[in-house]
Amino acid sequence: MDLITVILFLVVYYLRPQEWSGAFSTIKFAQIVMLTGLAALFFRQRGLRPKDLFQTPHDWMVFGFWFWIVISAPSPWTAFKENANLYIFYIVIVQTLYSIPRLRIFVGWWTGLVVTIAGLAIVSRMGFDPLESLAITDGPMRGRLVLNLSIFNNPNALGHAVVPGIAMIYYYYIWKRPMTMRLVGTGLLVLPLFCIYSTLSKGAFVAGGVTILATLAFGRPKWVQVSMLVAALMFGSGALYSLPRMQELNKSRGDAAIQGRVAAFKHGYNMLKKTNHGVGKGGWSESFFNANRYLKAPHSSYVMIGAELGYVGLFFLCGIFYCSLRTVMTARTETPDEERIRRMLFVLVISYLVSSWMVDFGYRPTFFMFTAAIAALHRHLHHIQIGERDPEPATEPDLPAWHPQLIPQPALERAFADRGLDTKVMTLELQPPPEAEAKVLASPTSQIARGWNRLTLFDLAATALSTYALVRFWAYIMMRM
Repeated sequence: MDLITVILFLVVYYLRPQEWSGAFSTIKFAQIVMLTGLAALFFRQRGLRPKDLFQTPHDWMVFGFWFWIVISAPSPWTAFKENANLYIFYIVIVQTLYSIPRLRIFVGWWTGLVVTIAGLAIVSRMGFDPLESLAITDGPMRGRLVLNLSIFNNPNALGHAVVPGIAMIYYYYIWKRPMTMRLVGTGLLVLPLFCIYSTLSKGAFVAGGVTILATLAFGRPKWVQVSMLVAALMFGSGALYSLPRMQELNKSRGDAAIQGRVAAFKHGYNMLKKTNHGVGKGGWSESFFNANRYLKAPHSSYVMIGAELGYVGLFFLCGIFYCSLRTVMTARTETPDEERIRRMLFVLVISYLVSSWMVDFGYRPTFFMFTAAIAALHRHLHHIQIGERDPEPATEPDLPAWHPQLIPQPALERAFADRGLDTKVMTLELQPPPEAEAKVLASPTSQIARGWNRLTLFDLAATALSTYALVRFWAYIMMRM
């Protein structure tokens, strides 16, 4: 039941049934599904104990980020009620995805839903348009593709949401798969590629290029990675500038849209420096209007969080990214499924990191979803390392079959002998085959490098340095735009 609710949440989040018909508009599907999932955790056989909530560095960073959202708000109680669902999303997902089969199902559905929204946007131009997206595409957006759902009704938002789908399709359908699945995956790649191209989103083009480069370089030898990076720097910019609207970047100082972004970046930077602790979650619009007498979106997750949550919020944000990247980049896997999941989660982190400079994803559930999935993978691999792997017998792959075997019982034989009975006692017990026993006794290869599972002073220092670098890059961007 818990896994079903997590999948349903993915479906509800991406397809948003409450926006398809006015009859569903008042139903809070996401909250209902997640609360059902939370209840399923309490009533399942495994249960949910308080100590289960804090088992990895990711758990502490996510809790710190969420707790700061609450206590830094002008009204903490109101902020708690409005944002409790974000932390519930994380808890339910990280507690539900406790095995590789469950993680595989989760990322598979995620891939399929990204492909679905790309397909729905494309077919809106071909006569199938239940959401009436074409009116927006050909109207206010002047031919730039959108999907008329609240989080995809802007070309930039749609493009950035679909960007990770390219690499996710590659890893789920093509990488180390049979030929039939490779053919299916190759066909599916057309949908996100054409969707992103049709949005004409400069930011999505850049994010897509970086994500594809990271995908191709991930897991390869260092010299290959360096060679690919050099080639991208030499030829990649030329390829990007050949795409529609990319030439506008050469005249950014005269482009009203880009200068609007500059105004948003400057306001966020000023709020960060002025308040240190931010104006509170949800306070961006009011603070920008008070300073500029007109409304403007932040156009960046970092700008919005920096303005609303200050340095502390950025610190926890960078800490979550740091923990996520450390897990997926240092994990040593032993099965193709483990490696596939690791690479797909790496793609989600990288695409979110890059896109967050150009769109205000902010506090969207996707951020908590991929962090929870990475924390769940971290738990799985760490449990293998310390010998506490949590199998799921019904679906766990490559689990060798155990067999019954007669086992001598010397203690019982001595008990009979004390009473004058010379009796051989044997009991029938299930025993693993020799190869399984050897596998258990051998040092496992699936683990996190250096056995990392606690936040140390080094981790906190690295997070602080990342926060400092983010703010410096923020200032650099404002000077260059």
